[in-house]
Amino acid sequence: MLKALFRSTVAAGLIGLLAGCGGGGAGSSPTYSITVYGERDRTELPLNLTLDGPQIGGRYTVTLYVKAEDTAGRPIPGGEDIFGCNVEGGLDTGALYYLDGDPEHETTETIDGVEYTFPNAYRSITLDANSGGNSFHFHAGDVAGNVTIRCTVTDPGGVQRSATYSLRVGGNPSGKASQVIFDRGTTSDYSYLYAQNLNGPTQMVIQARIIDEAGQGVPNPAAGVNNLQLRIVPDASSTAEDLATLRGVNGNGQMVSGSTIQVASINGQAQFTLVSGYTAGTILLEAVSDRADNNVGNGVSEAVTNYAAVQVVTEAPTQAPTQAPLEITTSTLPGATQSVQYGYALQATGGSAPYVWSLVTNTLPLGLSMSNSGVITGTPYGDSSGTFNFVAQVRDAQNTVLQKNFAIAYTAVQQPSTSPPTVFSGNLATGTVGSPYTTVLTANGGEAPYSWSVVQSTLPPGLTSTTTGVISGTPTAHGTYTVAMTVTGANGLSSTTSRQLTINPAGNTLAILTLSLPGATVGSPYAAQLNAVGGTPASYAWSASQLPTGLTINATTGVISGTPTGAGTFTFTVTVTGGGTANRDYTLTIAP
Repeated sequence: MLKALFRSTVAAGLIGLLAGCGGGGAGSSPTYSITVYGERDRTELPLNLTLDGPQIGGRYTVTLYVKAEDTAGRPIPGGEDIFGCNVEGGLDTGALYYLDGDPEHETTETIDGVEYTFPNAYRSITLDANSGGNSFHFHAGDVAGNVTIRCTVTDPGGVQRSATYSLRVGGNPSGKASQVIFDRGTTSDYSYLYAQNLNGPTQMVIQARIIDEAGQGVPNPAAGVNNLQLRIVPDASSTAEDLATLRGVNGNGQMVSGSTIQVASINGQAQFTLVSGYTAGTILLEAVSDRADNNVGNGVSEAVTNYAAVQVVTEAPTQAPTQAPLEITTSTLPGATQSVQYGYALQATGGSAPYVWSLVTNTLPLGLSMSNSGVITGTPYGDSSGTFNFVAQVRDAQNTVLQKNFAIAYTAVQQPSTSPPTVFSGNLATGTVGSPYTTVLTANGGEAPYSWSVVQSTLPPGLTSTTTGVISGTPTAHGTYTVAMTVTGANGLSSTTSRQLTINPAGNTLAILTLSLPGATVGSPYAAQLNAVGGTPASYAWSASQLPTGLTINATTGVISGTPTGAGTFTFTVTVTGGGTANRDYTLTIAP
């Protein structure tokens, strides 16, 4: 109930407040500069799949700061409605919040006799200025992507000055198919079809979502490419699929039809139509996408498969059955093989369709399950071959119940991997100087067990590693280290990669974490981000002595950028202040 209300509160608040910042030409009055930055320089938020509400310091909420100064570096005068901020581009989920306790920025609802107060969500807000700045919040939604937030201030000369801040929600999803989900969207209120010539609905519009591991829709395939294959699975024990057909639109915009068709998804959603045949029974649909290249037209090398069943009837289920008594017509089931996708629909006739299936004894092979439409599907696993016996039950619309014993022969196939393992994505856990540190490296693919080799010279001082992938010790120096590692599978195949490991200083001591700078080339644009930790992040101020000609350092962001004009090896010192002072010496090599 609360999450549903949170959704509605977000939707109601997205109208927001328009930033009335005015306009006009420049004059002799002072000009302003404006800056927008995030807490602890956060530029990423996780997906908010459960739609939790915003909370200061929460996992899905980032605090943003906006400030403006005049040309002399003095904070602009305070006042009301000085800044206007809005979600300028990118995601259409996620919103801005005040989170200031002002009743004007909240909604109060009574649910089951209890009064709840929820902060309002906006796409645009206005902010007062106090000491030249203010703060607000962005809260992530359940869709991954980039979002840009722009804030604007109007200087005394009537000229608008603006700055932006960019965030990434949900990291970087793979964009590769991981699951196909059927969403039945029929043209009538029925969950079944009539056989042809019976004056009932004989076609059903169905959508299939192709999503990646993060639950995000896969990218649209290239023009003319189809990324979903749909098939009516033949069944020798039934005639329901005889003369049934699929219809859809392919990647070239052409109408296609038949027992097997290929279509293209839009924002991860594909649509097609199932048309019934002339016989009652169950039609089993198979959907296949290709994780390898999002293209089923050039062959499927890494199939992602799912099944759905649609029942075809000859009379409405509210009528008394006029046909033969209820009967389960499926006699035997095909065998299952380890790691091979399995799909089969149990068949029934007579009684009063549609039918609802269930398992009386759930002893299917590991990895298989049965839906209430009688579809047994999944990818079986297990190291031991054998026969799995179970009892299935069918109930018709008149509550007539029938049970039957079935068996599935399962074959285990041991196949050695022919690919190397890979290190799981993501950087290593952060440590602190003087505090014990332990982390375990993980990998997937290839063939377990794994053996690890970590280059000792790339580890932070005080840490060591083992061949089992354990990095431990007590770090003695802060910084962000690039750790080189190799993982080898039991089949002898290996892969090498690197991950970052950040060691923070003890306490809240201000420190520069960046250990080294990438090289540069004369005449080529250059940019390198310096990072710090501790102190007071909101007041960080960066400076550098004796930078190479053509390069400067941004006092607010710590980015060294520009176009170097001379080759050589240059040594200089960078200083950051803000709740303390920290220095670090750097050597930058500039190639001719």
